[in-house]
Amino acid sequence: MELAQRHGFPLAGVLNLDQARGAISNDIARYDTWLGAGMHGEMAYLQRGRDRRTDPALVFDGAKGMLCVATPYGPRDGDEIASPATQADYAKYLRGRDYHVAMKERLEALLSEAATRFDFSWKVCCDTSAVLERSWAALAGLGWIGKNTCLIHPRLGSYLFLAEALLSENPGGAPRPMRDHCGKCDRCLTACPTDAFPEPGALDARRCISYWTLEKRGPLTLGDDDGAALGNRVAGCDICQEVCPFNRKPRPPLWDEWRDAAADATALRDWETLLNESEEDYRERVRRSALSWVKPHQFRRNLALSLASVAGELGQEVVQRLLGLVIRREDTESDPDALAAWTYCRARMEQALRSRVPHS
Repeated sequence: MELAQRHGFPLAGVLNLDQARGAISNDIARYDTWLGAGMHGEMAYLQRGRDRRTDPALVFDGAKGMLCVATPYGPRDGDEIASPATQADYAKYLRGRDYHVAMKERLEALLSEAATRFDFSWKVCCDTSAVLERSWAALAGLGWIGKNTCLIHPRLGSYLFLAEALLSENPGGAPRPMRDHCGKCDRCLTACPTDAFPEPGALDARRCISYWTLEKRGPLTLGDDDGAALGNRVAGCDICQEVCPFNRKPRPPLWDEWRDAAADATALRDWETLLNESEEDYRERVRRSALSWVKPHQFRRNLALSLASVAGELGQEVVQRLLGLVIRREDTESDPDALAAWTYCRARMEQALRSRVPHS
């Protein structure tokens, strides 16, 4: 679709909802099974919004059609696939401007231009107020849903932002799902350090690092194995995407909103700098990014647990220097969940100093 391409969406497809509803019934059944098994964890909004997510007409009264779009957000040129233990790591989708805002603005602009030629109304969805967007996108031919539950395109991979527009008119698009190209590959399943995939195509959020660091509220208590699996990840996790063969050559972002490293809230990765960051500075840093969905006390909790996880991999002088900052954080922390994490971090760092020969 030329119009979608001009607005920065290399992938786009339209659906006639009357024709597509039957085709999505299996996905709805799997979603209900997933909810019934409690694999959504504490994300109660997924259960509360079940009907709206499975029936677009409840989101936009009179919806007859749907436009699905996607744009890549893969690693920028020169980006490392993953950060080493000497610095914090973030999921790639958190870089740059908040995708909820950017995607909606771009899609609204596309629709406004289309409305100069055609008479219709619409409602834009992107993650929040969402329908089952990966399922609809797959039916619209934007890719297939992989064993890691991500939408995968054979050329663009899985680092994709998705958005939808529910339309008052029927665009006439029949479902045209793409063939599943995963085959026997199970790299995403075996690479997951927490075994968060009980079966292909099913993610147990309760075992997922992204859920722990982005969605889990309150205390986060990890055993030794889970603590080691967390590693240096302070917000989100990309492991199941990093190992995917279709992401060997991921498409870098097309939009300035995610290309500009200077505006990247996740560029701050140095442990010492993060430990010295005030709550006000954190709020300012993440203000325009999707990282703003992670509250300051939640990020401090994550920071403490991640640093505890990698303490044994850092040199002695580094651990000693950081330990002083951790103790200061512990002494001044007001949030009980973050305080528990700082106390745990302090113990792990002291243990690292006692129990192993340091390396530089």
